[in-house]
Amino acid sequence: MTRKTVAINDDLIRDLDIFARKEHRDFSSALRYALRIGLLAIENPELTVQEIKDIIEARIDHEMGNVSELDTEEL
Repeated sequence: MTRKTVAINDDLIRDLDIFARKEHRDFSSALRYALRIGLLAIENPELTVQEIKDIIEARIDHEMGNVSELDTEEL
């Protein structure tokens, strides 16, 4: 992991700290998560933030083996 120094205004720091607490994350992981969501939202303007969060969570579940592939023939 690369470390960089970034200047962030106090209001954004406060908002990120609140977000971190609500998400039960430490500040750094909350910042990385919010950045990932923000970048994905910019790249995919047709998706809502909730849809992006759902996709991230589904990807993690799949990588952890918590879900299996959907058999569309059964639908």
